[in-house]
Amino acid sequence: MALIILLILTEDDGFNQSIHEVILKNITWYSERVLTEISLGSLLILVVIRTIQYNMTRTRDKYLHTNCLAALANMSAQFRSLHQYAAQRIISLFSLLSKKHNKVLEQATQSLRSSLSASDSPLPDYAQDLNVIEEVIRMMLEIINSCLTNSLHHNPNLVYALLYKRDLFEQFRTHPSFQDIMQNIDLVISFFSSRIEHPGAALSVERVLEIIKQGAVALPKDRLRKFPELKFKYVEEEQPEEFFIPYVWSLVYNSAVALYWNPQDIQLFTRDSG
Repeated sequence: MALIILLILTEDDGFNQSIHEVILKNITWYSERVLTEISLGSLLILVVIRTIQYNMTRTRDKYLHTNCLAALANMSAQFRSLHQYAAQRIISLFSLLSKKHNKVLEQATQSLRSSLSASDSPLPDYAQDLNVIEEVIRMMLEIINSCLTNSLHHNPNLVYALLYKRDLFEQFRTHPSFQDIMQNIDLVISFFSSRIEHPGAALSVERVLEIIKQGAVALPKDRLRKFPELKFKYVEEEQPEEFFIPYVWSLVYNSAVALYWNPQDIQLFTRDSG
């Protein structure tokens, strides 16, 4: 339910812009890293990415994946002053997807080899798994591309994270499913790499960020390929009451502690659904 609300909110450009203007301090409940100062937008990105990663390893709910990625996509054109950790997590998620893609590809290859010697045994459907992973990778590349083409000069930390992990993108440059979207990302990587790679020069993080900020002004934006704006909308199902009525009643049951409800008479929802 929270993801549905988030997806609806991210349909509004005003919301996507304003969340990066709200600065939060000392986020004590976020346990992965100490966050002393971060924008609401960057924090929201971290939470959504953490949800995606949890879903990949635990629940594997495609609906959850779709909504999380759609929300990130809606926000991507308005990413502003991304926190360095938020930028790192975006690239780390892509790294995780890349490893998963390579693993499934390897399993598919081994399965194909095995089938040559045992043709009667059924083959696992790795093609479907690959297709799903490649769809998610494509979406992540589109999110990164959307940020770079619309607000690169506002996000030096994302460019830095991109350069730091640029080897990750090498295998997708000539992949038929990603070739088009990789053109812009490859251009950005090549442009900034040429500015920071000097023989014998050991540049500090601060100096690299300074070069990125200066280079963002000189980047030939006319060479960046234009793609349709990333916009996703929440589409209500034909019979939404089948979900919402049991859901609302489960909330009433679990929150109305002063009222007695006979558990044996509950038929509309399960007692643990709230």
